[in-house]
Amino acid sequence: MTATTVVDQVHLGDHVCWMHGDEGDALDAVGRFAAAGLRLGHKVVCFTESSPPQAVRARVDAVGVPTEAAVAAGQLRIVPAMEVYPTGGPPAPERMVATVVEEVDRARHEGYPGIRLSGDMTWVLRSGTTLDDLRRYETALNPLFLDARVAGLCLYDRRIFPADSMRAVAAAHPGTAGPGTARTWVPLLRAYRTTDPPGLRLVGQVDRSNREAFTAVLGHVTADRRAADRPPVLDVSELSFADVGAATALVRADRTSATGIRLIGCRPALHRLLHLLDGVPAEDPA
Repeated sequence: MTATTVVDQVHLGDHVCWMHGDEGDALDAVGRFAAAGLRLGHKVVCFTESSPPQAVRARVDAVGVPTEAAVAAGQLRIVPAMEVYPTGGPPAPERMVATVVEEVDRARHEGYPGIRLSGDMTWVLRSGTTLDDLRRYETALNPLFLDARVAGLCLYDRRIFPADSMRAVAAAHPGTAGPGTARTWVPLLRAYRTTDPPGLRLVGQVDRSNREAFTAVLGHVTADRRAADRPPVLDVSELSFADVGAATALVRADRTSATGIRLIGCRPALHRLLHLLDGVPAEDPA
């Protein structure tokens, strides 16, 4: 399966770590990702580093989506990351997140149904940002995707980033992919905010590879005060697998939240794990 075909399966609501080992593969992925967004009427913002903005724009044109009108209208922005993120020393994760939030809010105010953000993360090494701060930044971004209005493609060159550190950074994303990913790929986990009742709908799987992302969205929902008088409801009926670490995170969230949490659609395997951990209240197993 080609890299670009895999990118076509990244939708609004997805936050994906794209690991590659070649600038051409990265450029193909960004070009396809941006072109799909323009076709769908989304705003598209590409933060570049290894490839110049002109090369990214040319690749979108090559996919068959002319960029001239989109650039003129502000629908497509391609800009070096170092020109956008805070300067004057290594940027703190909170300031980096604020930069992304500004882009998301701007797209919403401009009336776009969604925004696609791609980022060549090589820039952080030049900024002096530590890999731990990078992990914290990626983790803190996850709540932005819960309303299915944002899609994010974070590009990491495995030749540059240390493998041990990259495992932790990748786990801050619900899904990881790259050139050579299997034809059946979809992000391992998708999480959607629900409003009636307030909470989350979880689809897919949680394991060590995406546990940081899962914990981030869980913490965000349990800290939400819009329904402070009742526990958030987590619909886990489409959660096909959750490991012990995920179950432990659920138990911890229930114990630390003022209202606790409520699970619905709990599958037998997860129900047993929670019972062994003296876990959270849940409906009968699905």
